[in-house]
Amino acid sequence: MTKRDFIYVALLIALATGPIIDAFTGGADAVEFTLNDAGQLIATIVLCVWWEMEDAKLRGGTAAIPTQTATVFLAPLGLLIYFFQSRRPIAATIAFVSFIGGALLAIIGGAFLGEWLVAA
Repeated sequence: MTKRDFIYVALLIALATGPIIDAFTGGADAVEFTLNDAGQLIATIVLCVWWEMEDAKLRGGTAAIPTQTATVFLAPLGLLIYFFQSRRPIAATIAFVSFIGGALLAIIGGAFLGEWLVAA
């Protein structure tokens, strides 16, 4: 497993733990910004930018600073730009959909697991 893969797995784990913590603390019903939200925000940004940097190293290049900046401010847009800069269009589309799809599955899985654990 490469460092890039490890970072992506860490991102999935971080994304899945947020809904689990929300289920236990009642944060899903919170209107205000919680500490869990802040932790999720920071972890997601750091891991996405780190993943971009490691992916660029594996592909023999560097991640552009404007792309990393876009990832910091809006991760899906920054990742989309990065994928299209570093891959052919079809491969970029497949990689982006897979990356975001995995993230969404982790979040949904964490939400279901959190609710199941609270109900048990």
